[in-house]
Amino acid sequence: MPLNGERHWAERTPKVFDMLAFLAALSLGLASATAAQPVEEGVVLSPEDFETTVYFDYGRNDLGSAGVMLVEHIAAKALAAGYTRATVTGHTDRAGPEDENYQTGLERAEAVASVLVQSGFREDDITIKSAGETEPARKHVDERREPLNRRVVIEFSE
Repeated sequence: MPLNGERHWAERTPKVFDMLAFLAALSLGLASATAAQPVEEGVVLSPEDFETTVYFDYGRNDLGSAGVMLVEHIAAKALAAGYTRATVTGHTDRAGPEDENYQTGLERAEAVASVLVQSGFREDDITIKSAGETEPARKHVDERREPLNRRVVIEFSE
């Protein structure tokens, strides 16, 4: 043990991982509970009442397990609020050729739309689009890899 009374990081690591596992389980439980609860009668939710943006890693088109859970949660809230249609728009940063970025945006939108369908939306009620690199959330003059631009935005309607 160091002289200052602190424990070595290796002694704390299991507790950190235990805490992370606990927080992950808690968030999963809360997401499930929230998704399962109907909206109270007379309460009107708008898309602004919940997150409708899903972010992606550089060069990735897949959601991963956390992304799938997020989209399932978004879908459950939207359906509970009475929304039946969705427009799903994929975006990219400016790194890479414009035509490849358009395709990447489209593939990201398709990944999100697939989870929306699995969550109860009808395929015919989902519009898929790509904005590629043309509508950045954060603008730069160079072709910087900007995490806020690598996203899919879901817009719901009745």
